[in-house]
Amino acid sequence: MMNKALILVLCAEFWMTLGQVCFKKSANRLNTEKAAGRPWILHLLGYVAQYPSLWIGALAMLIGLLFWFAALSSGELSRIYQLGSIQYIFALFAAHFFLNEKINTTKLIGTLLITLGIILTAIS
Repeated sequence: MMNKALILVLCAEFWMTLGQVCFKKSANRLNTEKAAGRPWILHLLGYVAQYPSLWIGALAMLIGLLFWFAALSSGELSRIYQLGSIQYIFALFAAHFFLNEKINTTKLIGTLLITLGIILTAIS
């Protein structure tokens, strides 16, 4: 039962991380200064229509949410939620490989501690 939950959480967090990377790539392009002279929300709506990475991100997040629902139905909330911390690991490496963010020693040690916590949760 826990193996199924772990696989579902891994899938959920993969899709959620993909969505966050797409959102971040889109947010990096957003220039709120261009909104001068019109309401910011109208500028944002025009921006959303312009960049497909926002739509891909939203779709990825929706798929992740569906996997989360499945994971929650297959195990204990306290375990499933702790396993969700794997997104921190996914995000660290996705940010490094897709957004060119640096991984420093502090981030790496923190991620290793999270990984240890996930392992302990998974085997308990």
